[in-house]
Amino acid sequence: MAIFAHQAFAAEQVDLRMSWWGGNGRHQVTLKAIEAFEKQNPNIKVKSEYTGWDGHLSRLTTQIAGGTEPDVMQTNWNWLPIFSKTGTGFYDLNKVSEYLDLTQFDPKELQTTTIDGKLNGIPISVTARVFYYNDVTWKDAGVQYPNNWDELLAAGKTFNEKLGDKYYPVVLEHQDTFALLRSYMIQKHNVDIIDESKKKFAYTEAQWVDFFQMYKDMVDSHVMPSSKYYASFGKSNMYEMKPWIAGEWGGTYMWNSTINKYSDNLKAPAKLELGHTRCCLGPRMPDCSSNRRKCSRLVKAASIQKKRQC
Repeated sequence: MAIFAHQAFAAEQVDLRMSWWGGNGRHQVTLKAIEAFEKQNPNIKVKSEYTGWDGHLSRLTTQIAGGTEPDVMQTNWNWLPIFSKTGTGFYDLNKVSEYLDLTQFDPKELQTTTIDGKLNGIPISVTARVFYYNDVTWKDAGVQYPNNWDELLAAGKTFNEKLGDKYYPVVLEHQDTFALLRSYMIQKHNVDIIDESKKKFAYTEAQWVDFFQMYKDMVDSHVMPSSKYYASFGKSNMYEMKPWIAGEWGGTYMWNSTINKYSDNLKAPAKLELGHTRCCLGPRMPDCSSNRRKCSRLVKAASIQKKRQC
């Protein structure tokens, strides 16, 4: 990690705040990056503000509205229209490119966080939701990992027949159910749920019926527990729920950047394997931050460490 304190900052003591969300794995890696940054920049002290995913957006929204946001923060790329509609909500990182070394990033990736020519964030990862399967449970069911929707529906019936009512090929958390149905509709109809140009839903009445029918088909075919049944397990994390740990829920549709904490909780020797697939997140600085060059070096340090994690 090549980060050097500029001579002009040598005697100036500065306190910075940095926020992010994630699981324990991300927390530990980021804290180590900050620790290394502070050792190489002894005049800078970084206060770490980290949480889980739930409630993070609400907290950040309140901070920004009140002018108490951190100097450096992790956000989702699709939060940009909320906080920086014209590109002025966050500092233009092009102005501190000499400290960030933007040449290490693909220009196409930088465009995803650029608004009206202003670089509002650094894309530290490009992630996606994909299927992961419990290798032991699927082996016990005697079913190959599905390559299409029909095979997924058929797997549910086999799980029920061979393993019993408590066993399902997959389980989906909250918004992941919506995300999977959205993926199904895009593949089948080549249309997304929102027409951004017209600012309204893009589905026809028949397509809405198809959307909800697919959910019903997956539940009726025993592919996944219903949302009502899943809710009966309470508000704890899915990877902490007994059916997940025991392998009764045989897989999930989940962000590839967070899957480790789900796999780590499985009863040995089970592990998660990647299913069939074809084929962001980024730190930002508020425009009002008073220590922009120092913040840019912190962004660089955190980005390098997170890339090593991926």
